[in-house]
Amino acid sequence: MVCSGKNAFTLIELIMVIAIIGILSVSGAWLMAYFVKDSVYIPNQLNTDMAASDALKIMIEGDNQAKGLRFIRLINAIPNNNQITFTNQDNQSISYRLDASANKLYRSVSGAAEAQIPYYAGGNVNIMGRSGALFTCYDVNEAVTAVPANVRRIAVNLIASTGSGSYQDWQGQSAQGSSITVDKFQ
Repeated sequence: MVCSGKNAFTLIELIMVIAIIGILSVSGAWLMAYFVKDSVYIPNQLNTDMAASDALKIMIEGDNQAKGLRFIRLINAIPNNNQITFTNQDNQSISYRLDASANKLYRSVSGAAEAQIPYYAGGNVNIMGRSGALFTCYDVNEAVTAVPANVRRIAVNLIASTGSGSYQDWQGQSAQGSSITVDKFQ
């Protein structure tokens, strides 16, 4: 029995197969690295988005413990751009304070001990004020003021981040803000 066809690869065919497998494996490795990085980054980003949103909602609207800034009856004190104390419509004294050294946000209701908000932020989520100021208070002429009796609008701008907040470091960052008017009741 004699075989008339060839049964082996030529050297050129073998080199071409190796080159194609190499190209596919390089692109596959890049895609795999991208998917692995996103599988870490996306949950971090979602955590920071949720923490920023919840912190802002608690400060503006309040929760089951106390009503927030939207329900101001009287502003008691504005010691700096990272702290405000006010009385809400339920006559509760509320104080929000951003600890800039620890990057944590705290609330005190009617003189009780400070509690971190949002409560689940823990050690992995940092909360900061944008440009170093969490609260910016404006008077009727839209000029920045620190006099509680003159405040007509309060802008709240915060940044929540895990680690550096950089995608390159597989971290998440969320900047959110809101503004409320302070109604003066007669």
